[in-house]
Amino acid sequence: MFNYKFITSIDASMFRHKLPKVKKDWDKFKWRQETFTVHKKTKTIPLIFDKDGRIDNPTYHINYDIFKSEIEYLKDVYNTHIGSGFIIRAILVNLPAKSKIDNHIDDGITLNLCSRTHIPIITNEDVLFTINDEEKNLKEGEVWEINNSHKYHSVVNKGKEDRIHLIVDWMKA
Repeated sequence: MFNYKFITSIDASMFRHKLPKVKKDWDKFKWRQETFTVHKKTKTIPLIFDKDGRIDNPTYHINYDIFKSEIEYLKDVYNTHIGSGFIIRAILVNLPAKSKIDNHIDDGITLNLCSRTHIPIITNEDVLFTINDEEKNLKEGEVWEINNSHKYHSVVNKGKEDRIHLIVDWMKA
């Protein structure tokens, strides 16, 4: 079973140019950081997200409207490249410069049933994602399916700028 599967590339600037509109919101949503110790150094802006990890009837958060047209575009991309389905979760995650997400294992029904994808919006050459000892530097705009369910994985940002990924969980219909 794969750790990383390249799906396609998109123009990350469509998301990047809207990030200043949500800049004030990086410190508002602390649930992930407070619930999962490994994420304590990250910051999250939920677009489509539920704390209970449900696989239907997702909650659309206030910042979703800022990125609505881009998310709609992604739905078309995912339908074409992954298969018919819908987005159950979409979050912007900031891993600050000179920080890391320690090695850990994720679990949960969503991860086992969906295609989890990462889209680097802002990154640098010194960001390394590791799954079961396989390291990868994901480039801006690349759409990667990440298979980290029940696998050890970590991220390190040794760069001088924050790393921002859009993480999207796609439920196949």
